[in-house]
Amino acid sequence: ENGGATSLGMAFYERLFEKYPAVKPLFKTPPEEQHKKLMTSVAAIVGAVEDPERLVPYLHAMGIRHLAYKTVPEHYAAVGENLVSVLGTHLSKEGEWTDEMKETWQAALEVVSNIMIEAGNDPDKFKEEMKDKGYEPNGFKKDDPRPWVLA
Repeated sequence: ENGGATSLGMAFYERLFEKYPAVKPLFKTPPEEQHKKLMTSVAAIVGAVEDPERLVPYLHAMGIRHLAYKTVPEHYAAVGENLVSVLGTHLSKEGEWTDEMKETWQAALEVVSNIMIEAGNDPDKFKEEMKDKGYEPNGFKKDDPRPWVLA
């Protein structure tokens, strides 16, 4: 047993802050709580990968929401690299990480990043979609304090 999602999430933030210290001030929530949001978001994305009508608006909202956190496009590459590295370390402990898996995760995270960056670069373009999908123009959900959950 490699520690599950908690271990993976905590390792993500430990490595992120070590390798990319400039991003640490962007996080107001401690890693002990933030990792739950990360893992829920990753699970939502993986779970909806074959349902783009649900997934793409979720990613648009997340990209818009990250503007409030002072996220810039360069941060997405750091987060993607970090997640792939931590996944590799985490899953290699049980011999379950392959080059093919690494390449697939890298490609998938690039797509996710591009969708989020597109929305963050032009939030007005997605105002109608946000409204139709139950999000405020700022990417947060109406009457829901957990916008990282994909319902």
